[in-house]
Amino acid sequence: MSNTFPLVTRTSEDAIAFLTQPINAVGLDVGPVSTNQFLNHVNQVAEALTHRGHAINLCENRYLFLVGLCAAILRGTTTLLPSSKNVATQDQLNEDYTDCFIIHDGGEISPNLPAFDILSANAPVQNRTVDVPDVADDFLACISFTSGSTGKSKPNLKYWRTLHRSSLINYTFMIPDCEETLYQLATMPAQHMWGFETSALLPLFSKVCMSDAKPLFPRDILDTFAALPEPKQLVSTPVHLRALCADMTNDVHAHSVLCATSPLTTELATEVEQKFNAPLREVYGCSEVGSMAVRRSAKEQAWFKFEGIDFAQNDGTTTVRAEHLPSDTVLQDFIEFKDDNHFVLSGRASDLIKIAGKRGSLFTINQTLLTFKGLEDGIVIHPESAGPVTRLVAIVSLKPGVEKAELVRFLQARLDSAFVPRPVYVVDALPREPNGKLLRKNIDALHASLKKKR
Repeated sequence: MSNTFPLVTRTSEDAIAFLTQPINAVGLDVGPVSTNQFLNHVNQVAEALTHRGHAINLCENRYLFLVGLCAAILRGTTTLLPSSKNVATQDQLNEDYTDCFIIHDGGEISPNLPAFDILSANAPVQNRTVDVPDVADDFLACISFTSGSTGKSKPNLKYWRTLHRSSLINYTFMIPDCEETLYQLATMPAQHMWGFETSALLPLFSKVCMSDAKPLFPRDILDTFAALPEPKQLVSTPVHLRALCADMTNDVHAHSVLCATSPLTTELATEVEQKFNAPLREVYGCSEVGSMAVRRSAKEQAWFKFEGIDFAQNDGTTTVRAEHLPSDTVLQDFIEFKDDNHFVLSGRASDLIKIAGKRGSLFTINQTLLTFKGLEDGIVIHPESAGPVTRLVAIVSLKPGVEKAELVRFLQARLDSAFVPRPVYVVDALPREPNGKLLRKNIDALHASLKKKR
C-alpha cells in the first residue's frame, strides 16, 4: 500500500493566503485566509468538479490557483501547468493529454475544451474545522513544463512525494531565519516552476502566507508589497528586480528577497539588498529537479547545495538524483565543486562559442552586458549563419538618455574584440514571458525582424 502525506500541514487557524482584493462570489474579504477556510473552499470546488482526466489550471489569482490545484488532487485529477497560457498552448495540451479541461478564473479560454470557472462554486466559504485529507505519495499531482528558453518545452512529472519533500527542503534553505509566519509576494506566475515551488507549495507545508496578487508593473509591485503584514518576503526574477530598483524612490523594509530564473549580477544583488534592507538569496534550479542550491549573491560566488540533493559527475557532466525525485536528471550547466557542498557554475555546453579562432562563453559575455549601468534589459546571442563567420548580436533596451555608443565602448573595454557584438540593436523592450524568461523562438523572430529593418 502506498505511503500518504497530508494535503496541507498548517494548523487550522494559520494564515495560508492574504487576499489583496475580496472574492465576493465566495464571501472572502481582503486579508488573511485561514487553513480551515482554505480547506472548506477546496472541498467546495472539488465537489463541483465533474471532469476527470487532466486539468489545465489557468487561474491568474494565486489563491484561486492553489484552491484549483488542491481540488483537482482531491478528485484524483492530474494538473497541467503550461509554460504559456495562450489558446494555442491549451489546444496543444488537449492533443497531447487525454480528457483535458480548463480550470480558470476568467481570461482567454480555448473554445475546444470544456472549462470550469472556479468562481461558479459560489457558496460562502465556511470557517468550520474539517479533516485534512491524505494524498498517496505516488499520485501524479501535476505535470510542469520547461520554459522553452532553449528549445521545445518538455514535460516533467511531479508526484505528491516529490512536491511535499522538496518543499520542506526548500523552506529549510530558502527561509532559514524566520520563526513567524512570513507573508510573501511573488511576481511570476504560479504555473511556472519557480512561482509554483515558492508561492503555491511553501504555504501548504511551511509557515508562509502567500499573497493572491500577481502585480506586473514596478509601482504596483511596490504598493502591493507595502500593504502586506510583516515580516514579508519578495520572490522575483532579475528582470523584475532591475525594473523595481530603477523605479524605487524610497527604500523598502523586507525580511528577505528570493530570486531565480536567470543570471543575477553581483551589482544588482547588492542594489536590491540596499534598497530592501534585507538579504537577497538567489536560488539555482531547473524545471526537471526544482530548486537545488542557494547563495547570497551580493557576497558569495559559490552556491550552497541543498541537503537531500546529490550530484554525481562523470566526463564533464553532472547528474542530479534525490530520493524524492522520480528519475535522475543530467544538468545542462557545467558545475565545478569547491568542496562537498559548494560549487560554481561555468556556463553551459550550448554557451560555448568559437569566433575567429577564439573560444568564449555566451554566459560570461551576457554577464558582462548585464553589468552596464545604462541597461534596462538585454541579451547577446550567437545567431545561426550559413556564412563562414558569424558575429555575436546584442538586442538591448537602454535607460532614458543612454546612447548605444556608450554601451559599445563599455563592451569593447571588457571583451575580446572577437566577442564584441556587431550589430547592437536597441529596442523598447525584449519579448520576455511573464516568468521573466526569454524564449529562443521569440528572440530569433525579433532578430529576424530587426535584420530586415537595417
